[in-house]
Amino acid sequence: MLAVPEREPSASRWASRAALFSFGLIVTTAFLHRVFGMATPVAFNLVMVALGIAVFSIASALAAAFMIWQTGRPGTARVLFAVCFSLAILTAPLLFVVWVRDYPQIFDVTTDFDRPPEFTAVTQLRTPGSNSVAYDRRHSAETQAHAYPDIKPMTIGRSSEEVYALVVDAVKRLKMELVREDAPDLDAGTPGMVEAVDRTLIMGFYDDVAIRVSGDGETSRVDIRSASRFGSGDMGRNAERVRELIKEIQARVDATMPSAQEGREQAKQRKGAKPERDGGPKSETRRKSRAREQ
Repeated sequence: MLAVPEREPSASRWASRAALFSFGLIVTTAFLHRVFGMATPVAFNLVMVALGIAVFSIASALAAAFMIWQTGRPGTARVLFAVCFSLAILTAPLLFVVWVRDYPQIFDVTTDFDRPPEFTAVTQLRTPGSNSVAYDRRHSAETQAHAYPDIKPMTIGRSSEEVYALVVDAVKRLKMELVREDAPDLDAGTPGMVEAVDRTLIMGFYDDVAIRVSGDGETSRVDIRSASRFGSGDMGRNAERVRELIKEIQARVDATMPSAQEGREQAKQRKGAKPERDGGPKSETRRKSRAREQ
């Protein structure tokens, strides 16, 4: 009579399957969020479900390991795979939390603490559960001033209308999605406002940007605000976005700055040619020359 080999415990099979399913759910969620714009709260909940399945995988693997140790049945390879793979899945969020703690815990960065540019158009794009669009000066201003002291308003010696056009061009060059374009009105004294939406490269998290261009016909001030829709920390990406905007706007200003020779010619044109005075040998010579030509 042939001996029937013992089958591995079902818990070991469920452990390995749960580990693979957890990993597949995380990858699928990240893909749907980045490519198809899945709502961030939904994606977050799915990731939490995946982590719960990874915990179930480890529990099943431990139960299978106990049965294998008691009976000598096969299935050790599945148990080791499930435990190692699930631990790797659960370790990733822990490393992320440690990484986030290295950055200041703010999600709203601006160049003007007292009167930051307001979000109006982007509020229609925010879903329930998003961060508030109101600026929390008590929490963010001091932290930002200590962490990012270089982020300050821009002062440009050009008219606000001209600077506004350069700001819009800079936003487009950085591949942000414009959702609001209100040009400045010098007569009414209203500043120009630009609002845009940007996404992170890997996970595709949505961040909102507001830019205010104020000033007159000679000098302008540019204030920028960048805020994350979700999360209490941004790992410095909003500060980096503000720096990129400042750098790109300055590049647009430098690229359109007239040369010294052009500036002198424009100054001459503004002053206009001086009228000729009657009398004098040169005036008499010019009159005689015109008479001969006639």
